[in-house]
Amino acid sequence: MQEAKEAMQVVMQVVKLDEAGYAPAMLGIHHSYTEEHCITKEHTMFDLGRTKKRANVLCNKDGGHNKFLEQIQLWYNIRAPLYWWKEFDTYRVGVSKSSKSTMHTILSKPLKQSDFSQDVSLRTIKSMEALRLAGEFSQLISELPNGFLQTRMVNFNYRTLRNIYLQRGGHKLPEWSAFIQEVLASINHPEFINNKKE
Repeated sequence: MQEAKEAMQVVMQVVKLDEAGYAPAMLGIHHSYTEEHCITKEHTMFDLGRTKKRANVLCNKDGGHNKFLEQIQLWYNIRAPLYWWKEFDTYRVGVSKSSKSTMHTILSKPLKQSDFSQDVSLRTIKSMEALRLAGEFSQLISELPNGFLQTRMVNFNYRTLRNIYLQRGGHKLPEWSAFIQEVLASINHPEFINNKKE
């Protein structure tokens, strides 16, 4: 029953836009283990199977040994509550974000229940709507509940995702579990993230 309750509370959308950098990341690993010195763009012929095996070992070796993960980039559209974004903002290195601007959009349309991750009282919505109609931007922003859903386009890399997986995997906010599940289900190489240490 508790699991069903938490599942209903997660109002979040996580949509993959793009993924890039796998081949260059594998070539980077190859460079670390070969004496060849050719640096032309055309010189991309190498033993991918052997390099992939090495990548599967290195992905668990934090502290710089898995830096190839930084070279595989991800782009996602994410719609999540402000309280989750506040925690996501912990991940600054290797992350770039563009948000749907609250400043430019909050006054443009009526606020409704679907703009929030959890039920907001009708009284609260009416109060915020009165501020919106009066053009009271600063007051409206200061009273906006943390459950307000904001959309951001986020660019991050596999190494950042690995940090999120290790640090937030068992977090009490159900949004973290939902985020991790959605991303792992959509990336091309989840084995680099959830690979078990030997």
